[in-house]
Amino acid sequence: MTSSTKDTITHYSEKAQHYYDLYNSVDAESVHGDWKAFLQNAKAGTALDVGAGSGRDANWLAEQGWKVTAAEPADELRNLAQANSHNGVTWCNASLPALTALPQQPKTYDLILLSAVWMHLPEAERPPALKRLAELLSENGTMYISLRFGPNDEARPMHPVSYEELAILAKNNGLTARNLNPVPSQDSLKRDDVKWITVEVVKG
Repeated sequence: MTSSTKDTITHYSEKAQHYYDLYNSVDAESVHGDWKAFLQNAKAGTALDVGAGSGRDANWLAEQGWKVTAAEPADELRNLAQANSHNGVTWCNASLPALTALPQQPKTYDLILLSAVWMHLPEAERPPALKRLAELLSENGTMYISLRFGPNDEARPMHPVSYEELAILAKNNGLTARNLNPVPSQDSLKRDDVKWITVEVVKG
């Protein structure tokens, strides 16, 4: 893990209450509208929420019957989220690229979510991160990765992202990526200079 990644984790931990309140100020369904159809059609199974933050998305999935593993490396934020968590969510202190501290079971996940996480990974950490995520994705599983376009934040370093880079990494790991937002969507926290696209990744 690089020093910039460590700095980011420390920042989220020190400002845990701020981020907990901020992320919970918008509901998961509006943030993840791009792939709502998947949830309506999928049978609830095992889900992994990487960089689970306030637990907003993990709780949302658990309410729909998913058995969720929430990975969050910022200790104070994880503790806060865990104290207010749905009982269908298992919390752990695991971070990309290695995600070594995940529970022993399940071995793979039917749904993997990286919401507002990818831009925190330096470019050099992305190939091992996607390789690990490919190993964790079940044969018929689906992964959703949101890509942030906007200014950097010195307190929690962000690195440039692109759909093209992610699509190539996916292909290198036997995965297929699909851009769900050819036109980037507005930021749900109403920041004018921030836009998002969601990428769907499946095996094959």
